Amino acid sequence: MDPYGHLRPVPADIFRRLDASGRKQRELASVLGIDENKISKAKIGERQFQAQEVLKAHEWLNSIEAGEDVRASYEPDPDEVEIQEWHFAYGMGGGTYLDIPVTGETHKFSRSWLRRFTNAPPEKIFLASGTGDSMMPTILETDVVIIDTSEREVRVGDKIWALAIGEVGYIKRLRPRADGSVTILSDNPNVPDDSASDGEMSIVGRVVAIVRKT
Repeated sequence: MDPYGHLRPVPADIFRRLDASGRKQRELASVLGIDENKISKAKIGERQFQAQEVLKAHEWLNSIEAGEDVRASYEPDPDEVEIQEWHFAYGMGGGTYLDIPVTGETHKFSRSWLRRFTNAPPEKIFLASGTGDSMMPTILETDVVIIDTSEREVRVGDKIWALAIGEVGYIKRLRPRADGSVTILSDNPNVPDDSASDGEMSIVGRVVAIVRKT
């Protein structure tokens, strides 16, 4: 039987004890092994703690109050960075990477692992989930793509790019033409090619990696 099960719908007790301990939300996130933004969502009622998270949180807070906490100081992993997720359903507003709409979700990655694909700083790297079947079999609907927004000019043909046309986001192959327009290609042979001229399309960034679940 979960001795803290009755607290699951009301995480306020956890945050009351956390505040009293003088510890930070990022420390609680580290203890629970979850992203800090999930702690923030729980605090405002947008997320409920799972039973095992409640148990771990109270055990940790008990150890603090007993003076036995082994996590006396929070030491972030210097190789760990947080990457934001692009809200794929929307375009780019003013057309700069600062205008990219995000979901509010962040995901932790190894900086050294990301450098295998791009040397861009973390704030210019975004994630997006595969959507639809236009890029199958290259990108599946359950795949996650890593987007480097420091690359915004299509100089080499047939690379995969994240782009926005109006208020809709896409991931497509792009092929520049001599007249300045761009051919928009899908890897799915059943989806016809399209094209865009100047001003019709905003480049979000180049897709530098595809992460697939196994």
